Amino acid sequence: MGESICSFVLEKLSWVFEQKEKLFGGGQDEFVSFNSDLNLAEAFINECRRKHNEHELLTEARWQLRDIAHEAEDVMDTLKFEDQRRRNLVWKIIRFVSYPMMCHDAAKKIEGFNHKINQIRNLVQSHEAKATPVAAVDLALERHRRVVNEKDVVGFAIDSKLEKQLMEGDSKLGVISIIGMGGSGKTTLAWKIYNTLLVEGHFVCGIWVHASYQFRTKDLLREMLRFAIRGSYESINGALEDTQRKKTKRSMKEIRGMSEDEVEENLSKYLEGKRYLVVIDNIWTTNGWNELIAAFPDNSNGSRILITSRIKRVASAISLSTPHFPPILDEDESWELFRKKVLRREKFLLESEDLRRIVKSCEGFPLSIVELGGLAAVGEIMTNLALSEYGGNVNSYLYSKTSCKDILSLSYTHLSQHLKSLFLYFGVYPEEFEIPVRQLIQLWIAEGFIENTGSRNKEDVAKNYFDELCDQSLIRVASRRTYRGAKTCRIHALLRHISICEGKEEKFLEVLRHVNLLSENKSRRISVQYCSTPRYISSNLFCATRARSLLFFRQKEFGFESSNKNKQTYGDLDPNHWKWVHENFCLVRVLHFGQLNIYSIPSNIEELICLRYLRIKSDVLKVIPASICNLKHLETLDLKGTFLNCLPIGIWNLRNLRNLYMSGPVSLPNQLNPDVKALWKLQVLSTVSLNPQNVSLIVQSELLRKIGIWFASDDSNCRAVEVLAELHDLPHLQTLKVVNCSEGLRLHRLPPRLPTSFPSTITKITLRQVCLKGRRDMSVLGKLPNLYILKLQSCLISSKLTFFADSFPRLEVLKLEKLKIKRWKQRRRAMPCLRHLVIKRCTNLNVLPSRLWSSSAMQDVEVLWSNLELVTLLQESQRNLGFNLHICPPPDDEFYQRRAV
Repeated sequence: MGESICSFVLEKLSWVFEQKEKLFGGGQDEFVSFNSDLNLAEAFINECRRKHNEHELLTEARWQLRDIAHEAEDVMDTLKFEDQRRRNLVWKIIRFVSYPMMCHDAAKKIEGFNHKINQIRNLVQSHEAKATPVAAVDLALERHRRVVNEKDVVGFAIDSKLEKQLMEGDSKLGVISIIGMGGSGKTTLAWKIYNTLLVEGHFVCGIWVHASYQFRTKDLLREMLRFAIRGSYESINGALEDTQRKKTKRSMKEIRGMSEDEVEENLSKYLEGKRYLVVIDNIWTTNGWNELIAAFPDNSNGSRILITSRIKRVASAISLSTPHFPPILDEDESWELFRKKVLRREKFLLESEDLRRIVKSCEGFPLSIVELGGLAAVGEIMTNLALSEYGGNVNSYLYSKTSCKDILSLSYTHLSQHLKSLFLYFGVYPEEFEIPVRQLIQLWIAEGFIENTGSRNKEDVAKNYFDELCDQSLIRVASRRTYRGAKTCRIHALLRHISICEGKEEKFLEVLRHVNLLSENKSRRISVQYCSTPRYISSNLFCATRARSLLFFRQKEFGFESSNKNKQTYGDLDPNHWKWVHENFCLVRVLHFGQLNIYSIPSNIEELICLRYLRIKSDVLKVIPASICNLKHLETLDLKGTFLNCLPIGIWNLRNLRNLYMSGPVSLPNQLNPDVKALWKLQVLSTVSLNPQNVSLIVQSELLRKIGIWFASDDSNCRAVEVLAELHDLPHLQTLKVVNCSEGLRLHRLPPRLPTSFPSTITKITLRQVCLKGRRDMSVLGKLPNLYILKLQSCLISSKLTFFADSFPRLEVLKLEKLKIKRWKQRRRAMPCLRHLVIKRCTNLNVLPSRLWSSSAMQDVEVLWSNLELVTLLQESQRNLGFNLHICPPPDDEFYQRRAV
């Protein structure tokens, strides 16, 4: 199943049978039976799908099994909901008799599912006995558009690096790769290379083959030999003379009778001594590659093998060289390609500005443009009016009208089961949304997609899954963090449509825009995008749902609009809206309110007992109820953008909390019982005000990886050194932010037993509005063995910044912002690994130390809103040293003239 729902439900259903065991006995055996039946049925259906592709009967069986799993999950969560309520004394009296019977009925209902599961399995077994195995993928679809019409090739210039790899460099046989998502133009670029270099005579022999998803080595070698014997690169278009055709026909018969070894030997003999170019298009796996490469002789004359693939991991395993990506077509190239596909309708196209805008909206993606041109060529009318039924969205139009879906769906089809649900989840985000990767990972975990894998951290497992989806060319990284890792990502609009359509079919996800009603398919997740929240809620007041996730997104321009601040306005949640959430989403796991203006949170939020993730970003929210601390399963509480003063004392009771985000300075309460181990699963705490009392509780969270501390008062400033000293006991701490420490860190005043106040595991430190006048503070920071990133922002430093000898041995990124320093002194062997330097609004600094350039590690320098003399100096250094230099604003901007005046 798309989300492997069975394993997720079974993990939780044991609780129902445990309750029955306590009350009546016999629960454990029944759970084992249900567990076995559900797992066997799911495994059997998936195996049949692998053998026979997606038969209608298998699809129906899979959907029935999914519905059973969902019903079982509903039974369990409803019972848990009642169990939580009976802990209240009044409810305990009311439910004294009824609750045991509810447990009994729940277990009986789940037992009844066993009969349905066995019926489904028997039905599939009967189909399995009659069915004939077929290929898992429609080969005709895989080969769709494999032959490129040379007249239709637009853009796709062969860049200099790729040309150099092909025509120069090592004389040994080399393998070069082109990777990208389906429809991005990999085959077109490869064809242009193949055609150009053979015509120009650089290669005297060429072979072009297409690899299917599950190609067999012997079949691919046989296809290569056939192509080679045909003797001409033009043969891909079938241009053979009659005499050649007869001779070729005889050779084809001989090849059919050859063994695999004979085919390999004949192919190798044919290529021996020649400078050849072999293109293997659309390769999906490395299986059989060693046997394949053995057929290609290394003639030491610059022969090359060029592969195309959707999967970076495959390309990296086959080719040691840097992979290449097809270029995105610009606006003129997009229009030219469209015109070529339309052929005879050029006059109409030249006069159609609306159509030109539609082509522009394809954003240079070749598949979209080609399919759009194909529709126009057969007379399909494409106007804004025609697109209106698809929300004016050209990608929705193409998804419905063309084969785009089938071509791109191959990548989704071949994903492993655990990755399919992660891919479908991208549909909860609006189109063209820049998705925060950390938030995405936290949502995956809250949804239950990431399972425990021994001692491995769930976040690390999720990051690996994210990398796999990037590797499959299904998503792309939009921005990266200063050091390592993706910060945001994007998904192409057509792939997003796949996630939404597949998600709706699987009852996984439903996306709602404007004021449309919930459908009857009871999706487990609802994403409300770009519409008025009050209007949407009022339209769905009586829509019962068993959705486990509710996410709201709105456009920035929807902002807060109100002439009366006491009046709830566009996008806000008033008490009636909260009531709607409680009544319709009582079993919700994820509540993501985005940037909705929320004035208050009701105290009965504690009744959402399944809630794991809560995000509210509202600058009008000033306080949260103490009852929020009764959400025992809460894992992520994200209140960035709110302006709270303090958190309830019950915050220490959230034993499952992994991430706590605040905008700071928010006070953490002192724990009344210091012997209680609080927040022991906490990994992120940012940004809060700490004191020596509560920091001793925080350091009990041995899993803590990131902490942000804001010293908000004079008293806390005076005791900063005591707070920072406690951090030394955090064994996994990697990221530290310290804000508003005007008294200075005074690290040198720590007890002798502590060499520094920070653990050696720390990799990133940000100091904002911190006094660093003492030389010893920088000296102690410089001794951290694993510090990769250091950011100094608005720090109080004397006019000279000094980096001592041998300090910061692994520092790679240094950012200096709003510092009043005039001089920078750097001792020998300081920062030998520095590769990225950012200087922002340091207007008094006009010279950098010469030792900064003594290492060859420096790659990127950014100078933002700083000194013109410094800009000029760096421009000269760049010409000599060759690092990348980014200057903003440019040297001729008025900013520098105003500063000079």
